[in-house]
Amino acid sequence: MNMDLNIVNRALFDAGQNTLSDEDITGQNTVYRICKAYYLTAFLEALSEVEWVGGRKRTRLARTGRPLTRDRRYRFAYDMPFDCAKPIELQDNEFFLVEDRLILTGAPDAELLYVSNGKVLRTIAAAVNGEPGDLPDMEYLSAGQPGLDPDVTLWAGEPEDIPDELPPDPEPVDDYPDYTAPGYEPKFYEYIEKSLAARLSMKLSAQPELHNLLLQEALFIKREAVDASRSARAAKINGNRWWTDEMGN
Repeated sequence: MNMDLNIVNRALFDAGQNTLSDEDITGQNTVYRICKAYYLTAFLEALSEVEWVGGRKRTRLARTGRPLTRDRRYRFAYDMPFDCAKPIELQDNEFFLVEDRLILTGAPDAELLYVSNGKVLRTIAAAVNGEPGDLPDMEYLSAGQPGLDPDVTLWAGEPEDIPDELPPDPEPVDDYPDYTAPGYEPKFYEYIEKSLAARLSMKLSAQPELHNLLLQEALFIKREAVDASRSARAAKINGNRWWTDEMGN
């Protein structure tokens, strides 16, 4: 995922700062680095706060292999999906509780609807066996970009055949190689802009009143999104007919 420069420049403008020029981006000056550091934080926090319509996914959960103390209230514990920013609901509106990236519930085959942050698992850089009897030493383990086969480098043979140094990681092409953002609704990007602008105004200007104003604008957008999500959920629970259902009448 790359930083959206349109959003960043609008946020800088809102914060009373000059927008990024091509020279700023190429030279990665101080303002560019600050924007890059704050952008991902604003992005992930926004996704964890509201049940945004865009970026929703549904997946069947896997029971955790982590050691747990048995809880009589919840028969099953599932690992939260690695790209889950905010869980929304289980199938059939089963009750669940979130603790330490675990989904606790009484549902025997849980299926979770959640907001995805677009996180992807990086590829395996290298796997070496070490001394005889040792467990393989993994630098990092993941599935790689969606749709790609994992990139694995293995060395076989005796311990002396293993290279002393592992090859360096390739230079990332994207600003945030661990994320590929799904498409979110316009209201989400409005919230990102104002939230990022509030952060930048606090860092780059000496105007606390501007920071408070931008923060209030961000919270107003967030409140609208929360209300819209609650209304959609209430309509679903009450079984209200959608306007598309009425078209045939």
